[in-house]
Amino acid sequence: MLLGDENGVTIQGSLNYSISLRNEIELKDGDWVEILNFEVGLATDLYRLTKNKYRIKFTESTLFTKIEPLNGSNFLCCANFRAIKRGLYHPKYCVGDLIAHQQPDPANIYNTFFYSMEFSLISLGFTHIKCVAYGALAHNLNAFWRSTTEDVVVCVLRLWRIEWGTGGFKYVTNLQGGSEILFDTDIPDIQFFKAQIPFIEF
Repeated sequence: MLLGDENGVTIQGSLNYSISLRNEIELKDGDWVEILNFEVGLATDLYRLTKNKYRIKFTESTLFTKIEPLNGSNFLCCANFRAIKRGLYHPKYCVGDLIAHQQPDPANIYNTFFYSMEFSLISLGFTHIKCVAYGALAHNLNAFWRSTTEDVVVCVLRLWRIEWGTGGFKYVTNLQGGSEILFDTDIPDIQFFKAQIPFIEF
């Protein structure tokens, strides 16, 4: 699982199948919890869901307690949209802008596994991130890209895998059946954020 705190710091955690949660607690995506009694170790896996060099491991003594949200953002990035609104006034730094994409090989368009798209996003920190989408998610992204008429598109990549190479970060890619790309209409926080943006031409 992927955990994030109120400051937006994310870390990967693991829960062994042999370990059961106490008090029949059910953890759902977006829940806020307090976690006690867990182990911390270095993240040495070749594939990771976060840049954090550590990962946490839950044990039989780990305690989960559901708590009230500590801020108004309930998705993994925990972004303060109001703080980045000014960045949208410059076309070079459109947060969430799909700035490039590559059409897949026509020979593979009907093969779900091999159908892929390459694109770039600009993160909340104004960093260009190279992305590669495969399968059904690539189909969905292509359909959205062809149909949208929005000047500013904000999206969230949920549970994507970071590919590492010589020198560090290479790109992020989706996990088959587990990753999502959420657009404006999927996240209330983004809807509220975009409602504050005056209509301007980029």
